[in-house]
Amino acid sequence: MAQTARHFDDYKMGLRAAVEEEYMGEALFDTLAGYHDGTARQAFLLMAEIERAVIEATMPAIRRNHLRLRDAESLRAEGRAEAAAMRDLSWQDFLNHVVTDYPAFLEEFGQIARLAPPPDAAEAQLLFDHEVAFIDFAACCLHGDPDCNSVLDRFLARVK
Repeated sequence: MAQTARHFDDYKMGLRAAVEEEYMGEALFDTLAGYHDGTARQAFLLMAEIERAVIEATMPAIRRNHLRLRDAESLRAEGRAEAAAMRDLSWQDFLNHVVTDYPAFLEEFGQIARLAPPPDAAEAQLLFDHEVAFIDFAACCLHGDPDCNSVLDRFLARVK
């Protein structure tokens, strides 16, 4: 069953949840990279790098809104635990998971972007756009395009 989106009607709550989950995602992808090799490993490392870049890029919005995030290492530990539970997931199954489940996150980030005050619009849009990049990347891989990582590379170049 596909992931369902949470509903956010409070921008600050949504932003905080989203950025905390970026910490989890960073550790998830870094850990998954250790379970794979070749193309999958390279893609997981790029995805972890994107998560780190998104965290860094959203910090001004976190500070402007005086938000306190949960401890980063605790969040990363949650991501590593999730990766351990996914350890035996094949690359193909992971890609299908992204295409099936990540649209729920896209919906959540869309809510956050719509609620964002003007000073935070760029950061909120970046959250949305990075999820688009992950979904586009997975779809590209599933269609057999050998240059799928270019989707991640382009996004990473944009955010850095």
